[in-house]
Amino acid sequence: MKNIRFNIFSIFLLGGILFFTSCQEDFLDRFPLDSPSPEVFFVNEQSAKMAVIAAYHPWTRSAVMFQRDLVIMNDALTDDAYWRPSRAASIQFSLWNIHSAHGTPQNYWNFAYRSVNAANFAIQEIPQLLDKGLSQAQIDPYIAEAHFMRGFSYLFLVTFFGDVPLITKPLASFEEFEQPRVPVSDVYQQILADFTIARDNLPEQWPGSQTGSATKAAAAAYLAKAYLYSKQWGLAETAARNAITIAEGSGYRLIDDYESIFSIDNEANPELLFYIAYIENSPDFGANHQIQRIARDIPPELIHVYGMAGWGYALPMRDLYDAFEDGDPRRDITIHSPGNSYGTYTSGAPFPYVHNTYEAGELVTYEKTYTDGDPIDYDFRWSPTGMNVKKSTYNVGHLASEYQSGLDVPLMRMADLYLILAEALAEQANNEALTWVNKVRDRVNMPAKTTADGTLVDLVRHERRVELAMEGQRIWDLMRWGTIKETFGDGTKVKKHFFSDYLPADDLESRFARPQLGNYPGNVVLYPIPQQEIDRNSNIHSNNPGY
Repeated sequence: MKNIRFNIFSIFLLGGILFFTSCQEDFLDRFPLDSPSPEVFFVNEQSAKMAVIAAYHPWTRSAVMFQRDLVIMNDALTDDAYWRPSRAASIQFSLWNIHSAHGTPQNYWNFAYRSVNAANFAIQEIPQLLDKGLSQAQIDPYIAEAHFMRGFSYLFLVTFFGDVPLITKPLASFEEFEQPRVPVSDVYQQILADFTIARDNLPEQWPGSQTGSATKAAAAAYLAKAYLYSKQWGLAETAARNAITIAEGSGYRLIDDYESIFSIDNEANPELLFYIAYIENSPDFGANHQIQRIARDIPPELIHVYGMAGWGYALPMRDLYDAFEDGDPRRDITIHSPGNSYGTYTSGAPFPYVHNTYEAGELVTYEKTYTDGDPIDYDFRWSPTGMNVKKSTYNVGHLASEYQSGLDVPLMRMADLYLILAEALAEQANNEALTWVNKVRDRVNMPAKTTADGTLVDLVRHERRVELAMEGQRIWDLMRWGTIKETFGDGTKVKKHFFSDYLPADDLESRFARPQLGNYPGNVVLYPIPQQEIDRNSNIHSNNPGY
């Protein structure tokens, strides 16, 4: 007999309240005496808000999701970054040595479906508040937000897993748990419907207490993104233009100072259409994704620059460094690299340090004594790739715990939205694509691109890479473009170390091998459907190609 457990249909708890819809079996209708049933939980607007929060929770409060690993692992799966060789399962995953029982894609699957389940519950149950005295206008924004989160979760699932079960209502019996995979095109229809409902019913802004909640502009932007990902170029163009109009009308815009977009002192700024909000020094709403970015191998005397030696898992690679054009200020804002300042020395007593660097291919050693106010030269030995992340970092020395960073995680920015429109236009061979590329470039005073600089599609793809670098976006692009195998080539194509040119070609410190990608029969690379799901779901009979 099949071992029936809840996998993609997990029962979730929120504030000690058991959310599970009525089932045909009598024993499933019973609720603990101290936990109200759905029928008595929904009493006011606050309960609607709590139901929607449950759909965010799987994305925000797990160490494998945005709270810690997800953005950093996303980058480590690409030609942008390297995962520090620590934690065997993470190393294996980052090297694309993935199998169907691997825990990381299984976690992604489980958490995304928990969000879907919570969103389905909110969509179905919130309308009962009409009987409690709330108006349609009061509940519509919450229902719309649940639709947004369901669309968000399915966009993740379909991008990384392909055909997946499509669940659009709370399930009422064990028999319903075993759902078949449906074609990607059917999933996109639901995603587009969800984002359309969200766009039409979400508010332009929420009260300050709901900072980070999806807005009308965020939904409009994600609707354009979904059309783009499903390769409906004309509809993506129309949706992106509409999203820009909505966003700009709501006060969103490009921020003049690129670095400040990611500053702890400038959170919820007008460039951020959608982001995951965290709170400093909060055990319940803090995060430790920040610590993974801070350099780990620095001398103790320099720890004060960022308040501690970090874990250093997020490591930019030379391929990303080279992708930036000379003079592009975004490179030095994104990456700590040799030749640049790591920060300012403020530790008091003079500190002599022997630096290493390469000049014309030769290793050079020089000593520098730091005193208060001196800029600190970055040393390539502080990272296995010779570089560290600078974007989305700050001094955390004042935190009560390294797990309680308050730095938000940007997921959709105005620059991204402009480039969504640019890509939709480029795919239609419309030169207006360069207008939107150049709006993004003009913000950082980079010269405008013209058709003489390359194909429209290549120019948009380049701009996406450098503008959104180390924000966890590139893996989405490589997978949807079907170019990830081409990007990695024979496994030695991607330069890893800053000084790769001076190291032996077969040195792992020079190039980053990706040995498993040759196993995929086509260019569309996907994560495996978790073996756990296949074993427990009699309606799933096969896995993705290559597994």
